[in-house]
Amino acid sequence: MNDNKRSLSACGMVYPLILALLLFIKSKVFYSGLHLADFPSAFAMASAGILLLVYTAVSFFSTRGAKVTVTVMYFIVSVLLGVDGVYYSYVSKLPTVAQLGMVTQLDDISETIEGLIKAKDVMMLIDLPIWIILFVNNRLFGKQISEGILGKPALFLSRPLFKKWHTAAVSGAVALVLTLGVVLFPSFEAEYMANEIMCYHVSDIYTSIFMGTRDRVVDKSKYTSPDYSDYEFFGVAEGRNVIIIQVEALQNFVIGAYYEGQELTSNLNKLIHGDSFYFANYYYQIGGGNTADAEFHVNNSLFAPESNAAYMQYPDNTYYGLPYLLKDEGYSGAYAYHGYIGSFWNREYAYPNQGFDDYISLEDFEENDVFGMGLSDRQLFTQSMEMLKTYEEPFYAFYITLSSHYPYGIPLEERQITLKPEDEQTLFGLYIQSVNYADRCIGEFIEMLKEADMYDNTILVIYGDHYALGNTDSNNATRFRELTGRKYTLYDMFNVPLIINVPGMEHNETVNTAGGHIDVLPTLLYLLGITNDKAVMFGQNLIEAEVGFVCQQTHMSAGSFINNEVLFKKPHNNIKTNYDAYQYGTDEKLDYTLFEAESDYALGRIRDCQALLERNDVLLGSE
Repeated sequence: MNDNKRSLSACGMVYPLILALLLFIKSKVFYSGLHLADFPSAFAMASAGILLLVYTAVSFFSTRGAKVTVTVMYFIVSVLLGVDGVYYSYVSKLPTVAQLGMVTQLDDISETIEGLIKAKDVMMLIDLPIWIILFVNNRLFGKQISEGILGKPALFLSRPLFKKWHTAAVSGAVALVLTLGVVLFPSFEAEYMANEIMCYHVSDIYTSIFMGTRDRVVDKSKYTSPDYSDYEFFGVAEGRNVIIIQVEALQNFVIGAYYEGQELTSNLNKLIHGDSFYFANYYYQIGGGNTADAEFHVNNSLFAPESNAAYMQYPDNTYYGLPYLLKDEGYSGAYAYHGYIGSFWNREYAYPNQGFDDYISLEDFEENDVFGMGLSDRQLFTQSMEMLKTYEEPFYAFYITLSSHYPYGIPLEERQITLKPEDEQTLFGLYIQSVNYADRCIGEFIEMLKEADMYDNTILVIYGDHYALGNTDSNNATRFRELTGRKYTLYDMFNVPLIINVPGMEHNETVNTAGGHIDVLPTLLYLLGITNDKAVMFGQNLIEAEVGFVCQQTHMSAGSFINNEVLFKKPHNNIKTNYDAYQYGTDEKLDYTLFEAESDYALGRIRDCQALLERNDVLLGSE
């Protein structure tokens, strides 16, 4: 064999080893950012080993086919490492195939995505063009690698001893070593392989196709509404207009807070101290659709899918949520308002089946004050007010605000909080500016309702849809402590405010029972004097409930929960050493094994709801 042929042969053998080494390096960086306990190296070895095992298997049939196969695999996995890394930095979990399929929902929030991309994410992709060029020009590639990089060792490996099956033997041996290294890694369990990127996505695709909960037996009687007709506040807001404002990224820690002597949410604070119920231990609940699923929870008291948006996965289902309930009680109509494009999260298509009579989105407004993602909150309220005046009372109006959306880019002229120099242009500083602006707009809207003689005949519900600032960012944690005087915990990150204002009620109460988005509907129906006897509700009336229980998913794995005493966090990676339980108030870590029964209960409730949604069976009396 001449030197040129020998070098090409050597290259054919060493090529998969080079790809495996590069994949190991990329994977180690990727897994190190996923909170996988002590196992990033083990998972990186597993990824490299899987690549070599595939090469070994295919090379028995075709060396060239094996080379093509692993090149394609390396390319796909590199892209997944980059995409998954960006996604994880936003929601602290790997994306499912359903969420990757929702990529069209990201087109118009490019600024948000760009802000999440880190150097390590770019690193996953930067070498791909080079490999494509070298792979296409196979002869040049072989010569460069063998003579320019490998030299004599490559020629040695191409001697007759290695001629037959040498590529498969070497790659297979290295794969075996890597596999043994993973198996022998201290405390590593076989089930943890579900976190390896290739195993994760293959398993997710299989599960999404074959492993639904459609046939799960559900006792719907567990999710019916109790009779509260004899309780004190039943019907205190009977017959009133219902206006719900879902405020983008409004966290509870800003309520009542002062920054350098400046009150951040003066209008919400005033509302809380008036004729209102303020729910201090209220925690957001979402599915794969984030904001859209928060509103789905509130209007239906149902859990959205963990890995998809309810409006996209179940838009054609039959529902009996707040819009239908109110109209059956004589309300003139149900209307939704949002300052963004109507097609986002499939709202235009899904809202009619939710019971909304009209959806007024960005295209329907005069676009005279647009920043960030869409129409300003001020214009959303100002322009919609003219529409509210035309409705026959009582009516239902549901608002989704936008101006306080990440990355919190309020125009300079609207920034009224004087920041310390170190907070200028930080995420924390921009956030409190945006929250202050949103609060002012809500205050202006309340004044408009009063001027239109609507306020006294309205029950006003305001809550935050999800968190804004992650508690793992050191600057956020430092600024939070400076503002509040305490550590920034998971409780604080998940805690959003819920305010239910009933003008003239002559009652003010802070409710400390733990609750979440699915509890809004039964609580609101209680105050309106309405009993839901036609559909299941997975929430409870927080005003009269004795025990709070909030099932979590998406930002934690299903099976996580928050109650009045503890926050139980089950990670998506299911690594047992990452299970956590925190004492409410002290943030003291507790023995997580004491709460596994409650975790199973939380998981069961979510699975029950998913089964009912899959077979379109949320109405009572139907099978």
